[in-house]
Amino acid sequence: MCRAPGGWKALPGRSVRVVGTPMQPDTFPRALDPLDLQLLALLEMDGRMSHARLARRVGRSRSAIQERIERLERMGHIAGYTIRRGNRAADVQAYLLVSASGASHDTLAAALQAFPEVRVCDSVSGDLDLILQVQSRDIAGIDRIRAAVAALPGVARTRTALVMQNRFQRG
Repeated sequence: MCRAPGGWKALPGRSVRVVGTPMQPDTFPRALDPLDLQLLALLEMDGRMSHARLARRVGRSRSAIQERIERLERMGHIAGYTIRRGNRAADVQAYLLVSASGASHDTLAAALQAFPEVRVCDSVSGDLDLILQVQSRDIAGIDRIRAAVAALPGVARTRTALVMQNRFQRG
């Protein structure tokens, strides 16, 4: 006869269910196994792929895949699901290359979040400090955002590179 939680005795042949907070085996860092990597690769190709389709692709049950996806989300390996909007024919894209003087990358990045035309802000090493991906309806809009970025405190210099044609884009 076994002793159950709380001191009461369990009857032989009966199962004991422990009520309370379940153990969380994925609260500590865990290495990704080949199946995790395969799921992440499939989701990078098609973030809308259903759990059932993922399960068929990797030869597992839907419920097992659902649990794995939820664990990958909790562990931070999947930070979210998003869409990539197709570029409208009239949109102009450019890279703004920003050199800072005295301002931290964090301070500048916080200020740049106020500009919806700035799609991506990457902090880089080397002679530059930030590379911004900018999108606007026309070149005049690119010039306006360039002037606004150049006027920010701590920006020493900006250079602009217009995107002539996007050759390919990965997830």
